[in-house]
Amino acid sequence: MDIYFGALKMVLALAVIVFAAIIFYRYMGKWRLNLAPRNQRYGLQKVETIHLGYRKFVSVIEVKNRVLVIGVGEKEMALLTEWKSEEKES
Repeated sequence: MDIYFGALKMVLALAVIVFAAIIFYRYMGKWRLNLAPRNQRYGLQKVETIHLGYRKFVSVIEVKNRVLVIGVGEKEMALLTEWKSEEKES
């Protein structure tokens, strides 16, 4: 009888550990210590993306104080234009 209770305790302990690992993995992105939003960490923000066809699109990206327009194809990427972004007044 002691063998069955010992095996049952071991299986339950293993189930609790696996359940805790799954919960931790699922919510670890929300439990970050840095409170800055993901996009603002590097000063990079996607403004808009337009899909032109299969694996082809044009994307507008803000990088700190610059705005970049990037064209992306199936095997290539090109900077189409860039300009200084306007300062936002508060």
